[in-house]
Amino acid sequence: MQKLRLVVVALVATFVVSASANAQEMRNFDNSWFWGFKSGVNTFSAPGHGNTSTVDLGIDWLITRTKGGLYVSGNQSIFERKVEVFDPTARRNERTVLVNDMRRISFAAVAFPRHFGGITPYGGIGYTITILGDTRIVVDSADTFPNNAFFDKVETARSRGAVFGMGGVQIQTKRAAIFAQETMLPSNSSFLFSSVLSFFEFGVRYNFGSSIDR
Repeated sequence: MQKLRLVVVALVATFVVSASANAQEMRNFDNSWFWGFKSGVNTFSAPGHGNTSTVDLGIDWLITRTKGGLYVSGNQSIFERKVEVFDPTARRNERTVLVNDMRRISFAAVAFPRHFGGITPYGGIGYTITILGDTRIVVDSADTFPNNAFFDKVETARSRGAVFGMGGVQIQTKRAAIFAQETMLPSNSSFLFSSVLSFFEFGVRYNFGSSIDR
């Protein structure tokens, strides 16, 4: 995780040196329609098994105005992790559940408080829907078989909706740009991964044209 952050910082620093502080970058940023590809690290805690990190991939869509804009993204994390879920009917009062993958769809309003040449910091608040993939309950041969209520509990805990906060920086070079951002989701005890979810992402965006019908 630390090495990844250092790589991104070095990449950003390289573009900072080469970014031109003139109005052309702003014309390629304001009132624009960006499509982007991103990758990063998804960090969370698996109950009973401690903190863990996985690779996260995604695409995003950014519509800009002068001081604000709209952000939409879709993400996929591919993994398999064990979590312990409370069940009073079990021998240990909990059962092991195997969880595969995580998908997110996010929408946010973002603000661009100031430009520094071709460098634009931004922040936003939005709403995300997070859905886990397949879940399999590990049945202990020395334990009772889980009842229907436990199956329903696990199924319900596979998904959640949440308000999230994000912050990042985009560095513009003509129509292309690189960016790095952090997204945080609050903890939720009814979700299988009940801890705070953190997503550190970096990627590239390309300006495909004006977002204003002229």
